[in-house]
Amino acid sequence: MSLSYAWIPEGVTGPLVGEPPFSGEDLRPWAGAAFEMIPGDPRLIALRDGGEAPTPPLDNLAGMTRAWTDNPEWLDFLDPGAPNYADKLLERALYLHWWADHLPSAGERVLDLGGGVGRFTTWLMDRGCEVELVDPDLRSLWRALQHAAGRAGKIDMHWSTGEALPSLAPVRCAIAAEVLCYTEDPSAVLARVADVLEPGGALLCSVEARWGWAAALDVAAGSLPALLDEGPDAGVIHVPGDRWIRTYAEADMRALLTDAGFEIEALIPTHYVPSGPFELAGGDLELDEVLALEARLRAHPVTAPLNRAWLAVARKPVG
Repeated sequence: MSLSYAWIPEGVTGPLVGEPPFSGEDLRPWAGAAFEMIPGDPRLIALRDGGEAPTPPLDNLAGMTRAWTDNPEWLDFLDPGAPNYADKLLERALYLHWWADHLPSAGERVLDLGGGVGRFTTWLMDRGCEVELVDPDLRSLWRALQHAAGRAGKIDMHWSTGEALPSLAPVRCAIAAEVLCYTEDPSAVLARVADVLEPGGALLCSVEARWGWAAALDVAAGSLPALLDEGPDAGVIHVPGDRWIRTYAEADMRALLTDAGFEIEALIPTHYVPSGPFELAGGDLELDEVLALEARLRAHPVTAPLNRAWLAVARKPVG
């Protein structure tokens, strides 16, 4: 449901004026407000209030809700005071480097699916884009609005999941960074994204990679058997009440995109250093240093399979 139907329970200020998408200036009175929305996926209400996940993949949201209470400074990483602020901006810069030739121009409409606190939304708005931000975590949307206020572009927000993606006017580009690996039915999500994308539109996405995730610093304890097992649940890590992740091998990612009807233009192993198994060994780096190290890691026969993420550029066919 759009921001035009959101409200602030305390009545601090009135509803947003006009029709979505809203300008950054329109959002200023709501910056920092804990607004309410009608969820596009009704399962989200119980999770927002600390309830149990109705299905294992939604344990990610259960863990997120608890983290907003226990460690909020790590979740709002667009706050310059956040301990992971520099790391998250470096990761964003790495994504944008690989997506540079496919990013939207000023005025174009973009879907930021699972956009969280606005890591890509804020960059897109600064570029003058119109952004449809969809995320299943309402607290993240509160922070995203605060970070979007005053920026040049336009935005609307929707509290929903990828499977329950709202009906939207066509977009030229869809970003789904680190999203499909956390969804219950990634094929259904891609079908909804394809419905929203214009013919020829670009899907810029990434997922957790199997072996790089297993070697990273934030790997879930006890997840090794799931990474080694074969079968339909190979690479699925589930920590009840905390997280659920489907890690991907290259063949898995290719099959997911092609089976959904997308044409793959690039599939790049990345994030060996940022948030990956070589994070500590890499140290504090600038983007050009990260790119140089990742090229060497990608070329080495031992380290090549240890990418933390698969980054893809795919396109909806024109015909």
